[in-house]
Amino acid sequence: MINLHNHTTWSDGNLSPQQLVEAAVAVRLTHIGITDHYYTSKLAHSRKYVDLHRLLDYIVELRLLAKWYADEIKVLVGLEVDFSARTQLEPLLASQLLNQLDYVLFEYVADVEWYGYPLDELLAIRPQITVPVGLAHNPLARNFAPLMDAVDLVAALEDNEIFVELCPAHRNAIFAPDGRPVLHYQYPTPYNEALWAAFGRSRVLFSIGSDTHHSAAEVGVLNDAWEFLQERGLLDHLVTEHFWK
Repeated sequence: MINLHNHTTWSDGNLSPQQLVEAAVAVRLTHIGITDHYYTSKLAHSRKYVDLHRLLDYIVELRLLAKWYADEIKVLVGLEVDFSARTQLEPLLASQLLNQLDYVLFEYVADVEWYGYPLDELLAIRPQITVPVGLAHNPLARNFAPLMDAVDLVAALEDNEIFVELCPAHRNAIFAPDGRPVLHYQYPTPYNEALWAAFGRSRVLFSIGSDTHHSAAEVGVLNDAWEFLQERGLLDHLVTEHFWK
């Protein structure tokens, strides 16, 4: 099992990188991804983020940790980027440091509730990023139903090699049309059904991540997303089946 969305003391997580990896080893994960927050004005007051000046140090420290645990687990170096006006994307892209990561997660893509930039803007910068790119805990059916057909959305993700994260953590639950809180990939609408039918016919890849922030117990909260993909015959579409073997 994998968990590719976790925060540490490099940003707003409570666990050190080593504590996080130890927790992942304890629950027998094959891959653990560290995805601390890149600078966003959302976190400016707390100062709990990795800014451009610290990004290389972050990468170097996590690469050393990955070597230390190489016989037990694959430790991947990622970053979570707030895809909105709260983030200065141009200096980050110009630095080329994103391409020294294993992957990048973009949150709030096309999410009007968080003033996220549209998908087209991510597609425009995608060629500048040579590592895998994913959408973090995105409620696709809620965000994209007013914007584009489900089949067209899947085609855009497939053509631009953007993977989709399933986050089973209730911290990222959203409200269904009937007011119930649901996990973002289980949004109970015909659009979501059409979306997952289209995913099943596509080459889009998926990841699973619990968005760990507070405790080691969060690292293993993955079963719901794993079973969701398993029921749809999509476990062979996990991004780790295609990268970082």
